[in-house]
Amino acid sequence: MPFVPSGYLSIHEALNRLGRELFPSAWTGEEHKARRGLISEEEWSRIKDLPPPRGGGAGMETPRSNPARKAAPHSSLDPSDPLYQVEYRARQRHVDVQRRLRQLLDAGELEAAILDPWTGKLHQVSPSLWRRHDADRMIEKGQAPIPGSLNTGKLLVKQFAEANEPRKPLPRAKIREAIEALKAKLATESLTRPQQADFLRRTFII
Repeated sequence: MPFVPSGYLSIHEALNRLGRELFPSAWTGEEHKARRGLISEEEWSRIKDLPPPRGGGAGMETPRSNPARKAAPHSSLDPSDPLYQVEYRARQRHVDVQRRLRQLLDAGELEAAILDPWTGKLHQVSPSLWRRHDADRMIEKGQAPIPGSLNTGKLLVKQFAEANEPRKPLPRAKIREAIEALKAKLATESLTRPQQADFLRRTFII
């Protein structure tokens, strides 16, 4: 298993946590294995009886002859096959969760870092990275350009709790202590809301 620094999650684990939150009963954790380029049953019903292309497009592959570039063992190439549609829905869930992760990172509700495997340094990621045209591809690959370098590093997400993960309530005295500690911290340093939450988690193990 690839090394992940303490306090961080791999992109794969971050997607799994969000997937279980967005699709509590449907998420399997195997969605990342689903092929790209699959089509829905509705789309297949619409195009399956169309005549083959003519002229310049003749001879080109169509979803009818090759609905996906590669088929893994036990995968189906037939869009009318229920197994094919199961895989199609898995891919859609994966895309939806990737989009949700990108939204949270862009909004600053989650934070990311790039691990330089050569120096071991962690580079904090600005939210502007998630507005780039290739942001989806970076999340898909779990890699991003290392600042000031031509190399890429491993994308990580700062650890966050799952929505259904039980949390122990703090005693009232501890809550007052936490408020005072946060006020003192904010008096000397500007923190975003995720950073404030992280400070409280690290200081008081919430």
